[in-house]
Amino acid sequence: MSSRRTVILLVAIVVGALAAFLLFNYVRGIEDRANEGAQRVQAFAATNEILRGTPGDDALANGDIEEKGIPQDFRPDTAITSTDEIKQKVALFDIAPGTVIVQDMFVDQSAAQISFRQRLKNKNHVAITINVDPTRAVGGFLVAGDTINMMVFEDRTQAQAEGAPVDPAAAGSAALLKTAARVLYQDVQIVAVGENVLLEPGESATAEEDTSRSTQSSSLITLNVPAKAAQWIASFDNNFYLTLLPKDYEPKAIEPLPEIITTLPGEDPALLTPYCGPDGDGSDPCPPVAGDS
Repeated sequence: MSSRRTVILLVAIVVGALAAFLLFNYVRGIEDRANEGAQRVQAFAATNEILRGTPGDDALANGDIEEKGIPQDFRPDTAITSTDEIKQKVALFDIAPGTVIVQDMFVDQSAAQISFRQRLKNKNHVAITINVDPTRAVGGFLVAGDTINMMVFEDRTQAQAEGAPVDPAAAGSAALLKTAARVLYQDVQIVAVGENVLLEPGESATAEEDTSRSTQSSSLITLNVPAKAAQWIASFDNNFYLTLLPKDYEPKAIEPLPEIITTLPGEDPALLTPYCGPDGDGSDPCPPVAGDS
């Protein structure tokens, strides 16, 4: 019974393959008859996907646009006749492979500017701008495309005044931390610093824009965040301290600093530098200082 089923399965596969082959040849025959006698003309077509903002010179140099023969009936009246028509211009929108290049697909850079709203890719995200002076924004070295951690400041003075007094005998040489930095958000994307925006794939700034932006140092930093996060950010009235993240940064919860400080990190043999211990880079703890047991 098993052998019979195997034979039936093999016959079905062969019949299916034969049917597919005959169908392919039938369709190809129809296309050949349709094109039979049709006059072929030259046209320029996309061989690969061309992203919006791609310079025509780059598309030509990369072989993304090539000249080929097509039936005259398939050639639009507005098809370009020379590559000179797209040089020093940029793609107005994404162009799919196989598309015949026609006039107005490539335009002057000024006519292809992407609105800032189009840079928000997630329908639930919004753009919000904060004003942070360079001292608290990595010395002004932040650029569009960077990711940051955002710290805010907690004033503990009032809470300590209203709470139970600290017994100096119990605290020993402890010190009260009057103001503490706490992490509001991690791994936040910057989409613009001043007028310098995060460019889209294929988009490039003009030489004039590059020159003007290179001399700018702005305290205005625009972030791409969910709407609820924007509400949190707006609530702190620009009182932030920002840190720049490496590309492979992995967010993890960071506990708030203790209210009573008995030992500073540099006074702890296991935490002599910022790179020791579990909050450092993951290496072994720093060795004990001389004389410690």
